[in-house]
Amino acid sequence: MDQFVVSARKYRPATFDTVVGQEAVTSTLKNAIRSNHLASAFLFTGPRGVGKTTCARILARTINCENLGEDLVACGQCAPCKTFEEGHSLNIFELDAASNNSVDDIRNLILQVSIAPQVGTKKVYIIDEVHMLSSAAFNAFLKTLEEPPSYAIFILATTEKHKILPTILSRCQVFDFRRITISDISRHLASIAQKEGIEAEPQALHVIAQKADGGLRDALSIFDQLVSFSGNRLTYQDVVKNLNVLDHEHYFRITDSIIRGDIPAVLVEYNTILQQGFDGHLFVAGLGRHFRDLLVSQDPRTLPLLEVGEDLTARYGDQAQRVDRDLLVRGLDRLAQCDSQYKASKEPRLLVELALVQLCRITTGADTAANVEKKSPDVSIAAPTAPKPAVAAAPPAPAAPPVRPVTAQPQQPVAASIVREPAPSDYTPKRRLAGQVSIKGTVAAAAVEATPAAPLEADSGTGMPASSKEVNPALLLKVWRDYALVQKQRNRDSLHATLMAREPVVSGPGRIAFPIVNAVQGNYMRQEKPELLGFLRREIGDPGLELDVITEAPSEQQRPVTPMAKFKVLAAKNPALLKLREELDLDLG
Repeated sequence: MDQFVVSARKYRPATFDTVVGQEAVTSTLKNAIRSNHLASAFLFTGPRGVGKTTCARILARTINCENLGEDLVACGQCAPCKTFEEGHSLNIFELDAASNNSVDDIRNLILQVSIAPQVGTKKVYIIDEVHMLSSAAFNAFLKTLEEPPSYAIFILATTEKHKILPTILSRCQVFDFRRITISDISRHLASIAQKEGIEAEPQALHVIAQKADGGLRDALSIFDQLVSFSGNRLTYQDVVKNLNVLDHEHYFRITDSIIRGDIPAVLVEYNTILQQGFDGHLFVAGLGRHFRDLLVSQDPRTLPLLEVGEDLTARYGDQAQRVDRDLLVRGLDRLAQCDSQYKASKEPRLLVELALVQLCRITTGADTAANVEKKSPDVSIAAPTAPKPAVAAAPPAPAAPPVRPVTAQPQQPVAASIVREPAPSDYTPKRRLAGQVSIKGTVAAAAVEATPAAPLEADSGTGMPASSKEVNPALLLKVWRDYALVQKQRNRDSLHATLMAREPVVSGPGRIAFPIVNAVQGNYMRQEKPELLGFLRREIGDPGLELDVITEAPSEQQRPVTPMAKFKVLAAKNPALLKLREELDLDLG
């Protein structure tokens, strides 16, 4: 019985041209040999199984060949080539630094370096896993590495470049080996399968290349394992079954159900996946990768980023045309949250099922934020409002309709959280402990509220025709509150309070108005208006909708003048300030 040789050794590259996926490194080394500009020390770094040691051996064999041709391929007939193939070359030494990492091992190496080559012109020392050398061994090696004999060349290989001393790095030419692409690995596996007489499906080889994660040696090991299982015919189903990989069909079916908003079908499909023994965390990661592939399939410019087989490209393109981009973006965000929360969850299955239900509700127009109660404790404190008088609708005109002033409303009590609003630009608060209140900052903020603010400009338009569609007040109020609730969930409490302090009103066909009462709210609305208006247009379904932000000037009797008056206004909003004034014996006169 013939001895079996694994594919990683049997098909190990023997020339620079047969190295897979490292064209930049091999081209540089070939040019250095051709121009006789070889350095005395090289450092090959990169992930496992990408060709570092292989390139080191090819380089050592090439520079020792006595009959090197123009194509820089070793002849295989001279004495150095024959001894190299037989495994007892006198000019090429390999040292495993993982097991020979002491100072004595490096001293023995230095003694060998002092002996000139008996055959050939160069002595090459390949030190693998060089990061395993001790600090003392590195230091003992420094002088020889910096000033070696003219006939000595050192090639260091490592997977962990950050563990190499900077003094070593500065004495070497560093070559970074990259991970091999999926397409390169697939083509190499197909050529090996053809040489071995194995019938392999392209999709099966593609899955092997994906599982290898950029390492060609890992891909060849997986290939040998699957050939042992399936014989001379390697199918996609055999690969999926043996590598514990979820079939793409599951992701296509679940995505179709999400597009339809079919919650029961999604949950049944996920249960089927769990019954097949797959981990829920693996499913979440795979569905996120599927959404990503659909997203890049929607634009021809990003199509090269799609790393799937040719037979799947058409299916991705078909499904990508039927799914909304907003669903993919929001779905990726929700799956990322589920992925980060999975390990800490006590009910991981329920967590994944909830994420799938939320994805289905995105397509049916039911935003998850709208399912939260509208009145939480924070909302009821920060936004008690009185009924607002109706605003007369502005008559339509060919030009942009004028901004109609909104009737001033009685000042409402505001929650204590108003103390945390940003202070004016000329006041810089000092660092305070949690729970402390700054009287000076509060009074300064009151001064800003007391000064009349200039009206904000009406929206200048987006270049699209003016909308004549009537706005449903009930729908407008619901969408407005949904947006405010989303901001609260993003910990933007100040903006949430600003949006909930007043209610938007319909001021005309395709036009709404929102009143504000101070400059702080004005700053928030200036920054938030583009995103808010885009949200309103999408949810209400009116691309030409316009939003006018109007400043209400407070009446004279409401405008405090003296510091004491300003303090009384603030104390009415937050009675805790009275107790604080007594305890600190503050004089505000």
